[in-house]
Amino acid sequence: MPDEAVAALSGLVASFLSGLLGIGGGLVLTPLLLYLPPLLGASALPVKIVTGLTIVQAMSGSILGTIRHRRYGNVSMRIVWLMGPTSAAASLVGALVSRDTPDRVLLLIFAVLALAGAVMLLLPVTPRPGTASDVEVNRPLAVALALLIGFFGGMVGIAGIAFVIAALVYLLRVPPRIAIGTSLGVGLFAAVAGIVGKAATAQIDPPLAAIVFVAALVASPAGAAVSVRTQPRLLLAILAAVVAAAAIRIVITALTGQ
Repeated sequence: MPDEAVAALSGLVASFLSGLLGIGGGLVLTPLLLYLPPLLGASALPVKIVTGLTIVQAMSGSILGTIRHRRYGNVSMRIVWLMGPTSAAASLVGALVSRDTPDRVLLLIFAVLALAGAVMLLLPVTPRPGTASDVEVNRPLAVALALLIGFFGGMVGIAGIAFVIAALVYLLRVPPRIAIGTSLGVGLFAAVAGIVGKAATAQIDPPLAAIVFVAALVASPAGAAVSVRTQPRLLLAILAAVVAAAAIRIVITALTGQ
């Protein structure tokens, strides 16, 4: 199977989950692009090209997901404007630094982010009630989290959206459904900055990136439409399972090279 077909299939799956779970798709797209091509008879993609493609998907999926979730009243623009620009600046720096970072280190960073997010998503919590327009957060903590998540997310091309959700729900006590929609808005800032950094360091394959972008246009809105009809606790459980599975597989690759 040609690389273009693999990219299209992977992009569709990841983008649907992006809209459904608010994860930006990178946590699914990264393992798909790393392991699916050899299984389908295509050549393996370099890790840095994979991270470039995931940041493209993160941008396109975040745009569409944010628009759809905002229509349903599940995006806190106050939090987006608080965390988004900070995350973007950190993501740009992370993307630039990633050019000279060994592939194994990038994979380990991805795995640590994913596992930390999965663990947090499994912890019980009682979030504060409220709507997207009146939810409040600890501002210094929110900015610090945006810096940390943005930098490492920019390095591995995932915009850190899954970890943003966990941080919003379990550290900032944002209602889960609002956290899912808001994380896409925050991730959009980081994704745009990350693309600039990845492109400047030749880590983006334009033809494959275009295919992934178009796939997101198709699948992300469908995922968002399903999301609003699903119980928030179930969404978090699904997200935790997806994140943990991806992280475990990436750890194996980082440690063994297979």
